[in-house]
Amino acid sequence: MADQDRDELPPEPDATVVDPPSLSPRRTGQPPPLPLLPPPLPEERPAPEAVRWYTDLEPGPAESQATQPQAAQPQATQPQVPPPAFGGRSKPLETPPVPSAPVPPPSVPSPPIPQPRPAAPGPSPSPPALAPPAAGPVRPEDLVAGSVHGDSLLRRVGRGAMRPFRSADEVRAVTEHGQWIQHPVTTGRRIAVMGVRGGSGKSTVAALVASAYARHRDDRVLALDLDPELGTLPLRLGVRAEHSLADLAEENLSTASFEQVRQFLTPLGDRLWALPATRGRLGAGHVDAELYRSAGTQLSRFFGITVADNGAGIQSRLHQAVLAAAHAQILVAPATVDGAAKVGRVMDWMAAGGLEALRPRTLVVFTSRSPHKAGTVDVDRAADILAEVGVAVIRLGFDRQLAVGTTLDHGRLAYATRLTAIAIAAEALRRAVTG
Repeated sequence: MADQDRDELPPEPDATVVDPPSLSPRRTGQPPPLPLLPPPLPEERPAPEAVRWYTDLEPGPAESQATQPQAAQPQATQPQVPPPAFGGRSKPLETPPVPSAPVPPPSVPSPPIPQPRPAAPGPSPSPPALAPPAAGPVRPEDLVAGSVHGDSLLRRVGRGAMRPFRSADEVRAVTEHGQWIQHPVTTGRRIAVMGVRGGSGKSTVAALVASAYARHRDDRVLALDLDPELGTLPLRLGVRAEHSLADLAEENLSTASFEQVRQFLTPLGDRLWALPATRGRLGAGHVDAELYRSAGTQLSRFFGITVADNGAGIQSRLHQAVLAAAHAQILVAPATVDGAAKVGRVMDWMAAGGLEALRPRTLVVFTSRSPHKAGTVDVDRAADILAEVGVAVIRLGFDRQLAVGTTLDHGRLAYATRLTAIAIAAEALRRAVTG
């Protein structure tokens, strides 16, 4: 038994050698195994894009370099994160640190640039000077865009060609009107110009008549404005209001001479004088019936003919005072059905108001304010109706120069307008003399 135990050798110790590069065991006394191939290198994969946990910052350096070309700068190598081992726990991805911009080397300070010395304090620059205002007030004629002639060029040329062939009736009418407009008077004649309503053209007719008297007569003519509401007569005559009728209230006109009163008047040529009712603004002169009786009628004795332009209407005390002292009346109305109807009512009012004796000394003038309304009213029929009470009728046609509404330019008036103005002045004076 002991021998048997001696013959049995103890088991050899396990001489297992661990190869570092491999975990497979090998025993001693065996040929060494072939060397194992190295494990395959992991496939190069692009570095996973860093998870951006914010969205409100500017793009990183990698993104900005992809969109904008920049100078070559040293860039930090971005560490690659190896893939997680199988069966192991992967670490959470960490945001790689953003490389900071390279700090530029310190630059040598450049010498300071010399700055100009500030100028000595002086007066502040003034704003650009504005254009100097026009000298004096703006005149009404300055607002006219261009000169306008009453007749068209074609009509003027045709009239010049037909002048040698004028009819005998036209020549006879012009001659007769010339005789009456130059008829001598022993005392001053007062002709009142009234209008059935505002805008009928009474101031235009008054300016035409007064100018016709001054052009064809040898004595003095007065254009008297009696409209207290800024009448148009001074504008039509080109008068700048410096004095008014109220300035003569304290003068003793019954014994005064013309040299004493002429300082209050505005001369318009050799024989025409004008006196406005106001000084060009409201409240700058008061005109009433008492003032007209004391100053207006007394002033008319210095003139052969006085043309008094009144305000719109005929029923005020001033109108009644002017009509009561007038030698003739020119009643102006628009050439419309309404204008003709108002003329009839005025005639009835005069008959009922104690002015019936003035109706045979009344001349009605129908005015045309538009070239398109020349045939809307039968003036001849209206003239036949008014002739039954002794009233004469004359029609003043449309004139482009009058329609402008500025100072009259007699050289640019239509030929028919000039003839009509002479006819109105002659007929009014004939009725004022023979009344």
